[in-house]
Amino acid sequence: MYAIEIRNLTKRYGRRIALDKVSLSIDPGAVLGLVGPVGAGKTTLLRILATVLQPNDGDIFIDTISIKQHPQQIRQLIGYMPSTLGTINDMTASEYLEFYAACYNVPEADRPALSNDLLQLVDLYHRRNDPLERLSIGMKKRLELARTLVHDPQIMLLDEPFTGLDPRARVETRALINELRSLGKTIIITSPLLAEVEDICTHIAFLNNGKIDFWGSSSDVNIHFADHHVPHRIIGIRFLGDADRAIAIMTEAAGVRDVRPIQPYAAAMTSATLPAQTTLNLLKEMHLSFTGDYTAASNLLRKLMHSGTQVVSFSELSNPLPAINNAISSPSSIMPPISVEDNIKPVTETIEAATTPNENAHL
Repeated sequence: MYAIEIRNLTKRYGRRIALDKVSLSIDPGAVLGLVGPVGAGKTTLLRILATVLQPNDGDIFIDTISIKQHPQQIRQLIGYMPSTLGTINDMTASEYLEFYAACYNVPEADRPALSNDLLQLVDLYHRRNDPLERLSIGMKKRLELARTLVHDPQIMLLDEPFTGLDPRARVETRALINELRSLGKTIIITSPLLAEVEDICTHIAFLNNGKIDFWGSSSDVNIHFADHHVPHRIIGIRFLGDADRAIAIMTEAAGVRDVRPIQPYAAAMTSATLPAQTTLNLLKEMHLSFTGDYTAASNLLRKLMHSGTQVVSFSELSNPLPAINNAISSPSSIMPPISVEDNIKPVTETIEAATTPNENAHL
């Protein structure tokens, strides 16, 4: 029995087709990353799953229960976190959770303890008596995540949970999602960026113009993109030191498909007229087409720094969804169900390093 089964789901807004005969089958305990550009239909799909919208055609079954026929039953099975925050600013964090617990008919005597437990889960217990207007965006996102859990649903629908978060809040939110995964929750996470969700999901689906272009386990996605020479991301590296040695390390690193010097630094790296010491002190920049995961990126950074290369910056520049969408093929008419059996590697958070550049370096 599938946790979620989507059958030929279609949603139209006037003449515009937002979802075009979308079909997916998701096993209990799977974590699906739903990736696509703005306007692809991700939020529309989640809103239909959450019974906020009605489809024009098709249906969704959660634990074999039809969303169209039994929306009230479905609402007891799901926790929906929209991309926009809807908190009530004059409530405290505790009052906010107790209010929603009442909406789900949690007995009044149980609400304070439930609120405290959820606030501890999302590391907000120390702010339980603070008005919501005093909480940061990251804290409000974590509170919203706690709010989706007041009735202990088995299905979690998280619409772009990382949008607007600072790096620390992203790390904390990823840890929370991993905790929910360990509790056996079935989770759907939407994002415009593959790199944002690939390390916390068991499966990835690409939605583009209302259609599923490709989906499968995380390992299947990696193999497919490698076969089509599609980079998951472009990594930009600025550094001081021996360019030849740095390029050799980058070229041999796992997941690096291409190393490209960026002007005006490329000319300086190969200049025969500049003294050797001057060349070493010049800032160089390289762009890497990278198909590896965060562990591979971390290993590359470590090797560069251990070699004596002075890394000034090491960061992701883009996530080439257009290239991905052009490379992936249309799915077959019969798709395999999403299973939780193909687990992914543990999350390794993005590594950024900065060293002080030589005073003679040219920026």
